[in-house]
Amino acid sequence: MGREIAPQELSYFYQKTGEAIWHLQHVEDFLIKLFIVGSIHLKINGISAQNAEAKLSKYNKKTLGQLIGLLDGSEIVTNEFIGKLKAYNDIRKWIVHNSMRETENCLYSQEDRDFFITRTTTFTDLSIEIQRDIEVRLWELTVAGGISLDEVKARAIATIEAWKKAT
Repeated sequence: MGREIAPQELSYFYQKTGEAIWHLQHVEDFLIKLFIVGSIHLKINGISAQNAEAKLSKYNKKTLGQLIGLLDGSEIVTNEFIGKLKAYNDIRKWIVHNSMRETENCLYSQEDRDFFITRTTTFTDLSIEIQRDIEVRLWELTVAGGISLDEVKARAIATIEAWKKAT
């Protein structure tokens, strides 16, 4: 027997959904940067330091599936990582497109609520894991490209300071 979702549960439900989407957007952004940086360092895909900004604008419009397609079969990432991204994209499709239809009773069924929250939080955890995987690969490419970690850190600190002054 079901019961209607309580207001604090509904707030949590929406918060977890928003958190999942937020992390998805970070993964997409990281994948674009990985594709650009990897292409520059490996001298593939017609991307160079000179045209990176223009390419970035173009790739910012790609969906997660399209980004996975760009990386699939490239030297930028492993086949294992592509498999992980494809599984991640399957969960993304469920959250974005099918979750409401498949758990339409979640506002009245504890079982459906638990399923939705578990799947959504698992997706968020996977998003964070993928972000870390991408970060590791970006560091590998950066160091292999002859850029020191100290130089990257100095640029990052300068960027953060500029953002602070702008607000």
